[in-house]
Amino acid sequence: MTSPQPERTLTYAAELTREDVRAVETFLNTQLGRVHEEVGETGETSFAMRSLFILVSDSAGFLHTLLRLERPERWQRAAIVREWQRLRSTAHPFNHCEGFDHDRWWKQVRHYDVSDERAEQERILRYAGDAVLDEGRWPTA
Repeated sequence: MTSPQPERTLTYAAELTREDVRAVETFLNTQLGRVHEEVGETGETSFAMRSLFILVSDSAGFLHTLLRLERPERWQRAAIVREWQRLRSTAHPFNHCEGFDHDRWWKQVRHYDVSDERAEQERILRYAGDAVLDEGRWPTA
């Protein structure tokens, strides 16, 4: 008996595919649909559910558009990370439901790619160095 191949794990937002977005959107719509059936068509909770459906759809649609770009600009790269995190954090409370695959679909990504991560680390080091110098101390290695 062979063990199944492990699922691909996301490290950077640049690795996201339209299928990834479609899968998490479908999962969310299924879970939200189940909750909406329980809530019914009236009352404040029903209005909140409809708003959540709209937010998921808008976020996924925006991500689909951004993922079509061949060379996204810096703000677009940041938007891809942000929108994925938005969908991920919306899906996270449903992790007890059947069909949840934490390692693949809802992995948190903090950077667009390696160069984005490196630039962020350099910015943090510069900021930390400036803060130390402002206090009159020299930074140590």
